[in-house]
Amino acid sequence: MDHFNEPIPGVTDDPVIQVLLRGEAETLDEAEEIYLNTALPEIIKLLTGPLSREELLKHPLLTLLMAHGSPGLEDSIL
Repeated sequence: MDHFNEPIPGVTDDPVIQVLLRGEAETLDEAEEIYLNTALPEIIKLLTGPLSREELLKHPLLTLLMAHGSPGLEDSIL
């Protein structure tokens, strides 16, 4: 029996872990950035939706986004 292909609830269903498992990223930070970039339409829906500020602050996707902060000045186009 191949245990490596069996899903692990709470682990393999995590979208960031899926990026790592597919080999699209080498680090967790890189996987989070890839996931956040692909999730931008969902982020916009959340921000323009009916959730309160408190609910938005508790949403896992927005929590991850806020944990990454904004790019530093070295990444700025200015």
